[in-house]
Amino acid sequence: MNFSDNIGALIYLKKKAQKWKNIAILIAIFSTILIFKLVFGINSNVIESDFVAVVKIDGVIAEDDNRSKTLKEIAKQSSIKAVLVRFNSPGGTIVGSEILFNELLEIKKNKPLIVLIDSVGASGAYMASLASDYIIAHNGTLTGSIGVLMESPEVSDLAKKVGVKFNTYKSSPLKGSPSMFEKSNPAVEKVINESIADSYNFFVELVKERRGDKINPKNYPIIFDGRVFTGRQALNLGLIDLVGGINDVEKLLLFFKIDANKTPLKEIEVLKKDHQLIDKFLNFLPFYRDIEGKIFKNKIMAITS
Repeated sequence: MNFSDNIGALIYLKKKAQKWKNIAILIAIFSTILIFKLVFGINSNVIESDFVAVVKIDGVIAEDDNRSKTLKEIAKQSSIKAVLVRFNSPGGTIVGSEILFNELLEIKKNKPLIVLIDSVGASGAYMASLASDYIIAHNGTLTGSIGVLMESPEVSDLAKKVGVKFNTYKSSPLKGSPSMFEKSNPAVEKVINESIADSYNFFVELVKERRGDKINPKNYPIIFDGRVFTGRQALNLGLIDLVGGINDVEKLLLFFKIDANKTPLKEIEVLKKDHQLIDKFLNFLPFYRDIEGKIFKNKIMAITS
Protein backbone atom coordinates (compact mmCIF):
# COMPACT_ATOMS: atom_id res chain seq x y z
CA MET A 1 0.00 0.00 0.00
CA ASN A 2 1.49 3.33 -1.05
CA PHE A 3 1.36 6.73 0.66
CA SER A 4 -1.70 7.94 -1.29
CA ASP A 5 -3.59 4.82 -0.27
CA ASN A 6 -2.84 5.59 3.40
CA ILE A 7 -4.10 9.14 3.02
CA GLY A 8 -7.29 7.88 1.38
CA ALA A 9 -7.86 5.39 4.17
CA LEU A 10 -7.37 8.06 6.83
CA ILE A 11 -9.83 10.40 5.09
CA TYR A 12 -12.36 7.56 4.86
CA LEU A 13 -12.00 6.70 8.56
CA LYS A 14 -12.29 10.35 9.54
CA LYS A 15 -15.51 10.77 7.53
CA LYS A 16 -16.91 7.60 9.05
CA ALA A 17 -16.07 8.78 12.58
CA GLN A 18 -17.70 12.15 11.88
CA LYS A 19 -20.80 10.38 10.60
CA TRP A 20 -21.18 8.38 13.82
CA LYS A 21 -20.48 11.49 15.87
CA ASN A 22 -23.33 13.31 14.08
CA ILE A 23 -25.64 10.35 14.67
CA ALA A 24 -24.75 10.36 18.38
CA ILE A 25 -25.51 14.09 18.61
CA LEU A 26 -28.89 13.60 16.91
CA ILE A 27 -29.74 10.74 19.28
CA ALA A 28 -28.82 12.90 22.28
CA ILE A 29 -31.00 15.78 21.05
CA PHE A 30 -33.92 13.47 20.29
CA SER A 31 -33.60 11.75 23.69
CA THR A 32 -33.61 15.10 25.49
CA ILE A 33 -36.77 16.22 23.68
CA LEU A 34 -38.39 12.84 24.36
CA ILE A 35 -37.62 13.07 28.07
CA PHE A 36 -39.21 16.49 28.48
CA LYS A 37 -42.25 15.46 26.45
CA LEU A 38 -42.80 12.20 28.30
CA VAL A 39 -41.90 13.27 31.80
CA PHE A 40 -43.07 16.87 31.95
CA GLY A 41 -45.37 17.47 29.01
CA ILE A 42 -44.03 21.03 28.64
CA ASN A 43 -40.65 22.69 28.29
CA SER A 44 -38.41 23.47 31.23
CA ASN A 45 -38.81 27.25 31.28
CA VAL A 46 -42.53 26.85 32.09
CA ILE A 47 -41.76 24.41 34.90
CA GLU A 48 -39.36 26.87 36.49
CA SER A 49 -41.94 29.70 36.54
CA ASP A 50 -44.71 30.11 39.11
CA PHE A 51 -48.05 28.45 38.45
CA VAL A 52 -51.27 27.19 40.04
CA ALA A 53 -51.40 23.39 40.16
CA VAL A 54 -54.61 21.72 39.01
CA VAL A 55 -55.14 18.19 40.32
CA LYS A 56 -58.03 16.04 39.10
CA ILE A 57 -59.50 13.36 41.35
CA ASP A 58 -61.70 11.12 39.20
CA GLY A 59 -63.48 7.85 39.90
CA VAL A 60 -63.51 5.80 43.08
CA ILE A 61 -61.11 7.02 45.76
CA ALA A 62 -58.81 4.42 47.29
CA GLU A 63 -55.29 4.32 48.67
CA ASP A 64 -52.91 5.41 45.92
CA ASP A 65 -49.17 5.64 46.60
CA ASN A 66 -48.43 7.54 43.39
CA ARG A 67 -51.12 10.10 44.14
CA SER A 68 -49.78 10.49 47.67
CA LYS A 69 -46.25 11.10 46.39
CA THR A 70 -47.57 13.63 43.88
CA LEU A 71 -49.48 15.59 46.52
CA LYS A 72 -46.50 15.58 48.88
CA GLU A 73 -44.31 16.92 46.08
CA ILE A 74 -46.88 19.63 45.32
CA ALA A 75 -46.83 20.68 48.97
CA LYS A 76 -43.04 21.17 48.81
CA GLN A 77 -42.69 22.94 45.46
CA SER A 78 -42.13 26.68 45.92
CA SER A 79 -43.06 27.40 42.29
CA ILE A 80 -46.60 26.15 42.96
CA LYS A 81 -48.38 29.16 44.45
CA ALA A 82 -51.86 27.63 44.88
CA VAL A 83 -53.69 24.37 44.22
CA LEU A 84 -57.04 23.70 42.57
CA VAL A 85 -58.48 20.22 43.12
CA ARG A 86 -61.21 19.18 40.69
CA PHE A 87 -63.41 16.34 41.91
CA ASN A 88 -65.50 14.06 39.75
CA SER A 89 -65.91 11.14 42.13
CA PRO A 90 -68.77 9.30 43.87
CA GLY A 91 -66.53 8.65 46.86
CA GLY A 92 -64.58 5.58 47.84
CA THR A 93 -63.10 3.74 50.78
CA ILE A 94 -63.08 5.34 54.21
CA VAL A 95 -59.32 5.02 54.56
CA GLY A 96 -58.59 6.22 51.03
CA SER A 97 -60.78 9.29 51.56
CA GLU A 98 -59.24 10.03 54.95
CA ILE A 99 -55.72 9.78 53.53
CA LEU A 100 -56.63 12.14 50.70
CA PHE A 101 -58.17 14.60 53.17
CA ASN A 102 -54.99 14.63 55.26
CA GLU A 103 -52.75 15.05 52.21
CA LEU A 104 -54.80 18.00 50.96
CA LEU A 105 -54.80 19.48 54.45
CA GLU A 106 -51.00 19.32 54.43
CA ILE A 107 -50.95 21.31 51.18
CA LYS A 108 -53.32 23.89 52.68
CA LYS A 109 -50.83 24.67 55.46
CA ASN A 110 -48.61 26.58 53.03
CA LYS A 111 -50.70 27.26 49.91
CA PRO A 112 -54.25 28.36 49.09
CA LEU A 113 -56.33 25.25 48.33
CA ILE A 114 -59.54 25.50 46.32
CA VAL A 115 -61.91 22.65 45.44
CA LEU A 116 -64.13 22.65 42.36
CA ILE A 117 -66.65 19.81 42.28
CA ASP A 118 -67.72 18.94 38.74
CA SER A 119 -70.50 16.40 38.05
CA VAL A 120 -70.22 14.59 41.36
CA GLY A 121 -68.24 14.92 44.55
CA ALA A 122 -70.08 12.85 47.12
CA SER A 123 -69.38 10.76 50.20
CA GLY A 124 -65.60 10.23 50.48
CA ALA A 125 -64.96 12.84 47.79
CA TYR A 126 -66.85 15.39 49.86
CA MET A 127 -64.89 14.28 52.92
CA ALA A 128 -61.61 14.98 51.13
CA SER A 129 -62.87 18.36 49.85
CA LEU A 130 -63.32 19.51 53.45
CA ALA A 131 -59.57 20.14 53.62
CA SER A 132 -59.88 23.15 51.30
CA ASP A 133 -60.18 26.87 51.95
CA TYR A 134 -63.09 27.14 49.55
CA ILE A 135 -65.50 24.67 47.92
CA ILE A 136 -67.15 25.53 44.59
CA ALA A 137 -69.76 23.42 42.79
CA HIS A 138 -72.01 23.77 39.77
CA ASN A 139 -75.79 24.11 40.09
CA GLY A 140 -76.32 20.51 38.99
CA THR A 141 -73.41 19.00 40.89
CA LEU A 142 -74.27 16.06 43.14
CA THR A 143 -72.54 16.22 46.50
CA GLY A 144 -73.16 15.40 50.14
CA SER A 145 -74.03 11.73 50.76
CA ILE A 146 -72.50 12.06 54.20
CA GLY A 147 -72.59 8.57 55.58
CA VAL A 148 -71.04 5.11 55.49
CA LEU A 149 -72.14 2.12 53.43
CA MET A 150 -71.13 -1.52 53.59
CA GLU A 151 -72.50 -4.32 51.42
CA SER A 152 -71.97 -8.02 51.96
CA PRO A 153 -73.40 -10.59 49.51
CA GLU A 154 -74.71 -13.88 50.87
CA VAL A 155 -75.05 -16.99 48.68
CA SER A 156 -75.67 -19.75 51.21
CA ASP A 157 -79.22 -20.47 49.93
CA LEU A 158 -78.00 -20.59 46.32
CA ALA A 159 -75.17 -22.93 47.29
CA LYS A 160 -77.63 -25.21 49.06
CA LYS A 161 -79.85 -25.38 45.96
CA VAL A 162 -76.98 -26.47 43.74
CA GLY A 163 -75.72 -28.96 46.30
CA VAL A 164 -72.62 -27.12 47.46
CA LYS A 165 -71.74 -27.08 51.15
CA PHE A 166 -69.13 -24.80 52.72
CA ASN A 167 -67.42 -25.79 55.95
CA THR A 168 -65.87 -22.93 57.92
CA TYR A 169 -63.53 -23.46 60.87
CA LYS A 170 -62.65 -20.44 63.02
CA SER A 171 -61.47 -19.51 66.48
CA SER A 172 -64.57 -17.54 67.45
CA PRO A 173 -68.11 -16.95 66.09
CA LEU A 174 -67.32 -13.43 64.84
CA LYS A 175 -64.06 -14.31 63.08
CA GLY A 176 -64.34 -13.78 59.32
CA SER A 177 -67.83 -12.30 59.52
CA PRO A 178 -69.72 -11.28 57.54
CA SER A 179 -69.12 -14.09 55.07
CA MET A 180 -70.94 -14.67 51.79
CA PHE A 181 -71.05 -18.37 52.64
CA GLU A 182 -72.82 -17.96 56.00
CA LYS A 183 -76.15 -16.52 57.01
CA SER A 184 -75.90 -13.36 59.05
CA ASN A 185 -76.99 -13.32 62.68
CA PRO A 186 -77.77 -10.62 65.27
CA ALA A 187 -74.31 -10.81 66.87
CA VAL A 188 -72.57 -10.21 63.54
CA GLU A 189 -74.96 -7.42 62.58
CA LYS A 190 -74.38 -5.71 65.92
CA VAL A 191 -70.60 -5.67 65.48
CA ILE A 192 -70.80 -4.47 61.87
CA ASN A 193 -73.27 -1.72 62.74
CA GLU A 194 -71.01 -0.56 65.58
CA SER A 195 -68.09 -0.27 63.14
CA ILE A 196 -70.24 1.61 60.63
CA ALA A 197 -71.50 3.95 63.36
CA ASP A 198 -67.95 4.71 64.47
CA SER A 199 -66.85 5.58 60.92
CA TYR A 200 -70.02 7.61 60.41
CA ASN A 201 -69.38 9.59 63.60
CA PHE A 202 -65.86 10.36 62.39
CA PHE A 203 -67.30 11.72 59.13
CA VAL A 204 -69.95 13.81 60.92
CA GLU A 205 -67.43 15.26 63.37
CA LEU A 206 -65.15 16.19 60.47
CA VAL A 207 -67.97 18.05 58.70
CA LYS A 208 -68.87 19.90 61.89
CA GLU A 209 -65.22 20.79 62.50
CA ARG A 210 -64.54 22.05 58.98
CA ARG A 211 -67.95 23.59 58.16
CA GLY A 212 -69.31 24.22 61.64
CA ASP A 213 -69.50 28.00 61.32
CA LYS A 214 -71.40 27.72 58.01
CA ILE A 215 -74.03 25.09 58.73
CA ASN A 216 -77.09 25.51 60.94
CA PRO A 217 -77.47 22.82 63.63
CA LYS A 218 -81.21 22.68 62.93
CA ASN A 219 -80.32 21.21 59.52
CA TYR A 220 -78.21 18.39 60.98
CA PRO A 221 -80.97 15.75 60.50
CA ILE A 222 -81.07 16.55 56.77
CA ILE A 223 -77.34 17.05 56.28
CA PHE A 224 -76.30 13.84 58.01
CA ASP A 225 -78.94 11.37 56.82
CA GLY A 226 -76.89 10.25 53.83
CA ARG A 227 -78.83 11.97 51.06
CA VAL A 228 -77.21 13.69 48.08
CA PHE A 229 -77.64 17.39 47.36
CA THR A 230 -77.41 19.51 44.24
CA GLY A 231 -74.91 22.33 44.23
CA ARG A 232 -77.63 24.86 45.01
CA GLN A 233 -79.00 22.78 47.89
CA ALA A 234 -75.50 22.29 49.28
CA LEU A 235 -74.90 26.04 49.17
CA ASN A 236 -78.12 26.75 51.07
CA LEU A 237 -77.10 24.21 53.72
CA GLY A 238 -73.58 25.62 54.05
CA LEU A 239 -71.83 22.53 52.70
CA ILE A 240 -70.14 24.52 49.91
CA ASP A 241 -69.14 28.17 49.54
CA LEU A 242 -70.15 29.08 45.99
CA VAL A 243 -72.11 27.88 42.98
CA GLY A 244 -69.90 28.59 39.99
CA GLY A 245 -67.13 27.27 37.77
CA ILE A 246 -63.55 27.70 36.62
CA ASN A 247 -63.96 31.45 36.00
CA ASP A 248 -64.89 31.88 39.64
CA VAL A 249 -61.73 30.02 40.62
CA GLU A 250 -59.64 32.61 38.80
CA LYS A 251 -61.54 35.43 40.52
CA LEU A 252 -61.06 33.75 43.89
CA LEU A 253 -57.31 33.47 43.29
CA LEU A 254 -57.18 37.28 43.23
CA PHE A 255 -58.37 37.17 46.85
CA PHE A 256 -55.12 35.32 47.59
CA LYS A 257 -53.21 37.93 45.52
CA ILE A 258 -52.64 35.49 42.65
CA ASP A 259 -53.28 36.74 39.11
CA ALA A 260 -54.16 33.79 36.86
CA ASN A 261 -52.82 35.74 33.86
CA LYS A 262 -49.37 35.93 35.43
CA THR A 263 -49.55 32.66 37.35
CA PRO A 264 -51.24 30.24 34.94
CA LEU A 265 -53.18 27.12 35.84
CA LYS A 266 -51.33 23.92 34.92
CA GLU A 267 -52.70 20.43 35.35
CA ILE A 268 -50.57 17.98 37.29
CA GLU A 269 -51.28 14.31 36.83
CA VAL A 270 -50.04 11.09 38.36
CA LEU A 271 -48.05 9.06 35.85
CA LYS A 272 -49.63 5.77 34.89
CA LYS A 273 -47.89 2.40 35.08
CA ASP A 274 -47.05 2.34 31.38
CA HIS A 275 -45.40 5.76 31.74
CA GLN A 276 -43.35 4.46 34.66
CA LEU A 277 -42.07 1.60 32.47
CA ILE A 278 -40.91 4.15 29.90
CA ASP A 279 -39.32 6.09 32.73
CA LYS A 280 -37.36 3.02 33.82
CA PHE A 281 -36.10 2.63 30.28
CA LEU A 282 -35.04 6.28 30.15
CA ASN A 283 -33.00 5.79 33.32
CA PHE A 284 -30.47 3.90 31.19
CA LEU A 285 -29.63 7.16 29.41
CA PRO A 286 -26.54 8.61 31.15
CA PHE A 287 -27.87 12.19 31.36
CA TYR A 288 -31.52 11.40 32.19
CA ARG A 289 -31.15 11.30 35.97
CA ASP A 290 -29.47 14.72 36.04
CA ILE A 291 -32.23 16.34 33.97
CA GLU A 292 -35.02 14.57 35.84
CA GLY A 293 -33.59 15.39 39.26
CA LYS A 294 -32.97 19.05 38.46
CA ILE A 295 -36.63 19.88 37.87
CA PHE A 296 -38.92 18.12 40.36
CA LYS A 297 -36.63 15.46 41.86
CA ASN A 298 -39.58 13.10 41.39
CA LYS A 299 -40.80 10.95 38.54
CA ILE A 300 -44.46 10.69 39.53
CA MET A 301 -45.48 14.16 38.34
CA ALA A 302 -46.29 15.33 34.84
CA ILE A 303 -47.42 18.83 33.92
CA THR A 304 -49.76 19.50 31.04
CA SER A 305 -51.03 22.73 29.55
